[in-house]
Formats: sequence, C-alpha cells, structure tokens
Amino acid sequence: LRGKAGVIMEDVKAATAALQAENGFTFFEKDLVIEYAKEKSDRIARLDGSFVPKAKRRKIKEEQEQKDEQEAEADADAAGIEKVPDDPESKEDPASNDSGENAPQEPVVPPSKYLLAQNLPSECNEMMLGMLFRQYKGYKEVRLPRAGLAFVEFEDEPHATLAMNGLNGFKLTKSDTLTLTYGKS
Repeated sequence: LRGKAGVIMEDVKAATAALQAENGFTFFEKDLVIEYAKEKSDRIARLDGSFVPKAKRRKIKEEQEQKDEQEAEADADAAGIEKVPDDPESKEDPASNDSGENAPQEPVVPPSKYLLAQNLPSECNEMMLGMLFRQYKGYKEVRLPRAGLAFVEFEDEPHATLAMNGLNGFKLTKSDTLTLTYGKS
C-alpha cells in the first residue's frame, strides 16, 4: 500500500466535498489522486449493520462464481453449444526456444546484505536514497561511487531483501524507476 491511504467520511456528501476539494492537490511534489472506495469499509459496515467477515465474504464470492459457471454451462448446453477443450499442442512452451539462439543470461548474484541501484537519475543523491531506505530495519548507509550508481548496505541479507522487495520498481521521477539487484559481498 505504499503511497496509498484510506479516509473514512461520515457520509457520501462529505466524501464528495473532500474529493472535489483535494483531488489534484500537490503533496510532496506529487498530485493527489482521490477516488471513492470500491466497497464499503468494515467500520462503516459495522455501523450500518451490514458487516460480513472477510472469510465469509470470500466463501460467498467463490460460491457465486461456481454458480455462475454452472449456469453458463447449462445455458450453453441448452443452446446446443459444445465446449471446445484446450488444445495442448497449440500452447507454446515458454522454456523452449525454437529460434536456435541461446540468449546470454545475466550472471545470478546470490542474495547479500548489499543492494546495487543502477541507472539512477542525475539529480539523485545520497540524502534522497537514504530517506527511501531508512524506513527499512537494518539500514546502514548509501554510497554513490559515481553518478547513476549506488550501493546500499544493510545489517544482513534478510533486511536487504525486505528493502529490495519493497522498493524495487519505485518511481523516483515521472520517467525513472528504482532498479535494485543484490550487490557482491
């Protein structure tokens, strides 16, 4: 949920007023995008008496999907439409490469306590990266040996992995994303 928040309003009128007033507002150099929730929050559902626990909602949804599939099959049978089975020969095996070329693969670097960030924008500095990674437990430091390249050190590999999973693909600017790999120990 990075970069997202949920706000519960008293009623639809208050939510509409907030949406119209704040949508597009610049907050930390980014424009806010505000939308109505796709479903009622659990807190509001409890207040109005329509609350159903998540496990039960999931079960109801699965039962409804099975019922819809059965109805569709029954309609198809009634209309005389035969279901065409999947043809296993028509599916391509992604592991097979019929072109005869063996694409060179990047060397696999084993997990380590160091992360490597490459192709960073020129305006990116140690302080900016430090602010991003500081939120993860075990963070030690960021080093930028040259423009566009940074090493981020953590106390150990599990902490580095958590940070990599959380920040890999993070949008640094409108056109640049953070690309992380493990560094060599």
